[in-house]
Amino acid sequence: MKNQYTQYIEQLQDLIDLEYPSQKLYPGIIQDIYNLTEHIEREEDIDKISFFSLARRFVDETMDHKSEILAVLKQLEKELKKENDRKEKTL
Repeated sequence: MKNQYTQYIEQLQDLIDLEYPSQKLYPGIIQDIYNLTEHIEREEDIDKISFFSLARRFVDETMDHKSEILAVLKQLEKELKKENDRKEKTL
């Protein structure tokens, strides 16, 4: 079963592939975001991720403060928080 946030992971990967295809191959925020999506997709532990810092670094490095990547990153953060809250309630 796919998690609710899977659509946001796929959107981020698609946007990066479309807008920054070569930058995901080199160290920097684009690669970091892309790698994060892969870790989340594999359901690896991603504690202590600051989405605010990711967004800030993205804007600092790309100078694109209106990118759709930022909006999708925010949605992903919200969905992951909901998922974590659900897991905590079941414990």
